[in-house]
Amino acid sequence: LDLLGRCGVKGLHNFSHRIDDFEKARRVADPTEKLNLAYIARDSAVQEAKEVADAESRARETLRSEIRELESKLQAKIEEESGALDAYREDTNRVMCLELKEPCRWNSTYQQLKSYVMRTGDLPPVPSACAAEVDRRLSIWVQEMKSLVFSKSERIINAPHRIEALESLGIEWIESSEDRWNSMYGKLVAYKRRHDTVILPSFMQCRKSKDKDLTALRHWVDVQEAEVKSGAMAKRRDRLKKLQNLGLPWKLTWEQDWDHYVVELLKFRSKYGHLNVGLASSPSGNNAHSDLSEFTTQLLERLKKNSTVKLTKEEMRDLGFKGLLGDLNRMAQCPLGRPSTNGNQGMGILRLVPLERVKEVNYWAGMLEQLKFYQAQTGKLTFPPHRGGDPSTREGNNDFAHLRDWVEVQRANFQNKTLEESRIKELRNLGLEFDPWHVMFNRLRKYKREAGTVRLPKDYKSNVSVDKSHDQEKEDEELTVLCKWVQDQIRLYRKDELETERKKKLRKLGVKLTKGHMGKVPWEDRFEEMMDYYHAHKTCLPKRDGPLRQWIIELVNLIQNGYVSNRRQKLIDQERIGPYLRPEVIFGSDSPSMPSSSSEGNKKRKAAVLAQPSDDNSGDDAKKVKIEVMAV
Repeated sequence: LDLLGRCGVKGLHNFSHRIDDFEKARRVADPTEKLNLAYIARDSAVQEAKEVADAESRARETLRSEIRELESKLQAKIEEESGALDAYREDTNRVMCLELKEPCRWNSTYQQLKSYVMRTGDLPPVPSACAAEVDRRLSIWVQEMKSLVFSKSERIINAPHRIEALESLGIEWIESSEDRWNSMYGKLVAYKRRHDTVILPSFMQCRKSKDKDLTALRHWVDVQEAEVKSGAMAKRRDRLKKLQNLGLPWKLTWEQDWDHYVVELLKFRSKYGHLNVGLASSPSGNNAHSDLSEFTTQLLERLKKNSTVKLTKEEMRDLGFKGLLGDLNRMAQCPLGRPSTNGNQGMGILRLVPLERVKEVNYWAGMLEQLKFYQAQTGKLTFPPHRGGDPSTREGNNDFAHLRDWVEVQRANFQNKTLEESRIKELRNLGLEFDPWHVMFNRLRKYKREAGTVRLPKDYKSNVSVDKSHDQEKEDEELTVLCKWVQDQIRLYRKDELETERKKKLRKLGVKLTKGHMGKVPWEDRFEEMMDYYHAHKTCLPKRDGPLRQWIIELVNLIQNGYVSNRRQKLIDQERIGPYLRPEVIFGSDSPSMPSSSSEGNKKRKAAVLAQPSDDNSGDDAKKVKIEVMAV
């Protein structure tokens, strides 16, 4: 029993770990029945294990062969891709080299510049210093290329091989002011790393050392210091912060810091609901508003009665106008961070939301409700413009004057980043656009849905001889505003001042911005606009007045009187739109008065026919048309 116990403790009853050492199949020649059955079971298990091991070996070998095959295919694909990329690079290089040899004005001027550099060893001087006219033109051309690269014009940016070719001749491009500043700042950082200080020698010492880089760096530092003293650096506080962190002891004056920190206080209050900047520190103890906290502390010191330095009348007026004076006066009476002494913690919290703030919130909510009511009554969030003349009209406009002014204030606060996020969300849910550009763009898009075109003239002139309702007059006024706005966008595009995203939106809508599309719209373009409107609305005549509607009315009149050229009539027949241009179909029962057959109308129709391009008509047909026109 003791032996069995020891064997059980040591685990000698389990010999599974000796499976590899049991080489001989049967050690007992004449086994008992029980051992014989165990031998038989073991033999079958051994055979099964061998089969499984062989199958595993075969599968492993199959996978290895497949992996080797896939690796070889992958390597072949990599080599094929590398060869294709090499061929693509060679072909691209060949194309770019051949483009530089093509006969054109740019390549000709480039070859002249290359010959000049090879002959003289340097680029031509400024135009005023050139003796020969050819050299002066080359110098002007070099300055033009520098200007194009600096402004990132598509004329040169889309041809990088030309930029590289010019760089190989030694042309150095003009740095932007931001790149120039960052470059000099990097040199100042390198100077501090070498000398462990940012205090440079005097300008005269730098000049005596004949170190041009050091002299340029000293001049740059002097310029930065002058900008700090003049207050110009107040507009670039990110640069001032970098210089201060580097170790330069420069600070803006109280007057120069005033406007910036007052706006920061407004932003802080709109975010946190109070002006206690010290409470906005992070849990780790790092105050993210350390500069604002220092300014607020000085501001509260100047608001105290026994302070030696007081705020000026202009500063007090500014704080009162922006709604900060009351909050700051209460904070000056109760020091920052000190809780209320009345024993009620809730009252200490209530002091952070003064009565003026509650009034301002209630006023804002009331104006929002008025805006919702106005939207429910009119179905829009645009307001009628200021009008003179009729007193009754002015009185009607004044009903919404305060609401219009309030909306403009919200947009101005949004642009200045002083509008609270919750208020922005409320106004956007209502459908108010903060960007005036998007407001006009949405109006233009709505006009295209109703009038079928955005190819608008510079000045829209409606038919003054027709009596129009009040709604039609409002539509004419809106169309006049849209015409002016579209021309403004075209003017900005031609000055390269229109943002890329706005260019894409205008072009997608159908606005033509290039100079080649200025002036009168071709007949074919108007016809295409009419067909697009027909496919969208199943009628040719837009429901809203505009250039396309007037053009279609004139076209119907010309077709009715037979003054359409054969080429244009053929196009109308191809589109099978002729039956839909009949007066009884296009106008229905509300057919407008067609242009009369007076002398003025006949002159216009005659001019329209004679101005059309000549078709493949015979001479007799052309004479017949002209005789009929003269007869009319």
